[in-house]
Amino acid sequence: MKIINYLKEAFRLTSLIFTTLVMLNFVLQTDALTHSLGYMLLIAAISGSLHFLIEDHEKYSGQRILLNHGIYLLIVCLQITLANYLLHWELGFGGLLLNYVIVVLIYLFIRFIMYSNDLKEADKINQFIQKRKQG
Repeated sequence: MKIINYLKEAFRLTSLIFTTLVMLNFVLQTDALTHSLGYMLLIAAISGSLHFLIEDHEKYSGQRILLNHGIYLLIVCLQITLANYLLHWELGFGGLLLNYVIVVLIYLFIRFIMYSNDLKEADKINQFIQKRKQG
């Protein structure tokens, strides 16, 4: 992957993560939103730049892909835990758990969108192949 394409994909993923994180936090904890906006942008930027972990490029086994996805989620959760400690947020166990759940929900949402787009693309390719066979 060329560096420009990589940066575009990282920016796209960062934007999606950040927007979803802000929307979920706005609904769940409005008072904390203004204090943690910069933190959320940082987490989203780091998470977006790590998208190489979840790209398989048809080189990995199913187990390796699941391991990479687990590592990706673990890194994001570690960022939250580290920020909680360094920035003295005092989220407590419940607050950390809520943020971990938010991360997993965002992750599943993004994966669903990506899967839906893949299905649409595969459908277009199949339609093209069918037209070529008929014509």
